[in-house]
Amino acid sequence: MDGKAPGKASILNDAQRRALVEAVERGPSPAIHGLVRWRLIDLAHGLYEEFAVSLDETSVSRELTKLGYAQLTARPRHHA
Repeated sequence: MDGKAPGKASILNDAQRRALVEAVERGPSPAIHGLVRWRLIDLAHGLYEEFAVSLDETSVSRELTKLGYAQLTARPRHHA
């Protein structure tokens, strides 16, 4: 009993993870999606529409981190 507990199983299966990666790599289309960049809530909504899997923003962020993605934000610039 010295090992670490496996924890809760992931909600997404391999096909759903591949669809998430494809959506992130492809990026949103402004004409279709009305967005210029993906937000976590948009990705969660897309997963719900396509696979009927309900995830919150934190869970989507956790899945993307496991897949090797990092959250990138623009460096703030002084107005002058």
